[in-house]
Amino acid sequence: SVHPRYFKRSIHDGARLTDGVFLRQPWPWLVGTQHVLELDHVGGGRNAVEVHRADGIDVREDAGEFLAHHLFLGCVEAQAGQSGYVADRGVVNHRRRTVAEGQRRGWYGRIVADERELIERIAARVGVRGEVVTGVGDDAAVLANGMVMALDMLVDGVHFRRSTHSPADIGYKALAVNLSDIAAMAADPVAALIGLGKPPDITADDVDEMYGAMEKMATQYGFTVAGGDITDAPVLTLAVTVTGRMRHGVRPVLRSGARLGDRLVVTGALGGSAAGLLILDDPLLGTGLPERDALVDCHRRPTPLLSHGHQLAECGAGALMDISDGLLLDAGRMARASGVCAEIDLDAVPRAPGLDHVAAAAGLAPDLLASTGGEDYALLAAIAPGVALPRDTVVVGRIIEGAPGVIALRGGCDVTPVHLGWEHGHHLGL
Repeated sequence: SVHPRYFKRSIHDGARLTDGVFLRQPWPWLVGTQHVLELDHVGGGRNAVEVHRADGIDVREDAGEFLAHHLFLGCVEAQAGQSGYVADRGVVNHRRRTVAEGQRRGWYGRIVADERELIERIAARVGVRGEVVTGVGDDAAVLANGMVMALDMLVDGVHFRRSTHSPADIGYKALAVNLSDIAAMAADPVAALIGLGKPPDITADDVDEMYGAMEKMATQYGFTVAGGDITDAPVLTLAVTVTGRMRHGVRPVLRSGARLGDRLVVTGALGGSAAGLLILDDPLLGTGLPERDALVDCHRRPTPLLSHGHQLAECGAGALMDISDGLLLDAGRMARASGVCAEIDLDAVPRAPGLDHVAAAAGLAPDLLASTGGEDYALLAAIAPGVALPRDTVVVGRIIEGAPGVIALRGGCDVTPVHLGWEHGHHLGL
């Protein structure tokens, strides 16, 4: 903790920091860089410091939490806060939610509220031309020659933690989540390109283990790790692009083809990854649970369902996508892309074995954990009534008339939650 007396009195509300501060320990990222420092005084308890680089790249919410990085655009000057706990009138003081409020109100420059808005802004600024048939907005881009292309990024502290994932786990997951996008197009993987952002503490053995797991997966699914790029990075980052090819006579199944009356089906039980993550965060939740290791594996090493994608395409699925951010959120995305409303029956959603135990221990509703937890990488499809369903699929809802989006029912009553799943931005407390 840092007490106000360690700050120079020359720091004023709204002022830029041009000289140093008195701290108990030197902070190397302050040297030679202009920063704004703000005291975060939490209800008279623990004091924490936020460090805002003048170019707005980085925010550290707490001097002791090195993983708490938040994008903070346009921060040049500090903004006076509204907290009543100001211990030193010369120190800018606010709470974390005041930061988010300041972002929304434009104190620090306009920021994008969530992932959906960001994607919509990008899509509005880029066109589709040449040999590209489908661009921004689906699980993968589609080319006229029957090829598809998907890219996913994994960042330490956002998508995984090195303290709970081995290098092999990280390498496996980086490819698996991309293969899931290829499965969602009903394509076969051809090649992968790996962009590696390596932090200073990564070892040669770590790299061997990551790429060894990738090569094992490439061998299993019949594609090639064909190259990539390497750069220094503050945290371990993997940006993976996978190309795939449609089978002869098969068209890519987009998420925009759901129609009124379609059944919504999923391939297998949901919520295993979310329950596994809860166990990794709090191991006591899995004490004595026979399914503990299986749930943790669901989170660390999801299985891409390539064969299921082909089966759903063969049975005439009108829309298809993978469930990466939670069933409710992704069903809503499919519905909006199709201009329809998705109705999900929470009572029908299949739950991973052991999830109910973990949910009860964590004080969560099991059906909502299964439907909003995310990182399942099962497939969600819209299939017309009367069509025989592939094996291992479960009907969880239907397409109905209504405003484009999603409705969740429990016992026939609307219980749609505010947060439908994982969206980048919402984890910042926005």
